[in-house]
Amino acid sequence: MNKRSNLFFPISTAALALCSTQALSAVPPVDGKGVPAVATCPSATAAGTVQLPVLHFDKIIFMVTGKLVAANPDEQQRLDALPLNTELDIKVKDNPRTVADLKGKILTFLGAADSAAAPNENRLSIQIIDVEYAVICGK
Repeated sequence: MNKRSNLFFPISTAALALCSTQALSAVPPVDGKGVPAVATCPSATAAGTVQLPVLHFDKIIFMVTGKLVAANPDEQQRLDALPLNTELDIKVKDNPRTVADLKGKILTFLGAADSAAAPNENRLSIQIIDVEYAVICGK
């Protein structure tokens, strides 16, 4: 037996043990409660310290992939001017106590017709790429 084959078994056993250890690392628990992210910020005033609400904002990055129909026909030309298949973004206030309908927020912001009950062509023409968020202390 040559020297290479003598080292193969110990090295492969060590590699397998190392991989097994990594595979058994702790998996973080899943939080299925969906508790709203409601918080307050302390603020000093002449009357003392008060708690101000934290305001939540979403930046929704999306693409319009097809023609959108305006909720108001007078606005159709403005919607037709939106570039197709180009990354766009909107910034909207978010309510941490509710589940966000992101496509509904986009369509409402743009003034496009929306039917959340049944998927319509406008909803199918929106592709969400990413959502970012920010929180600030309100006044």
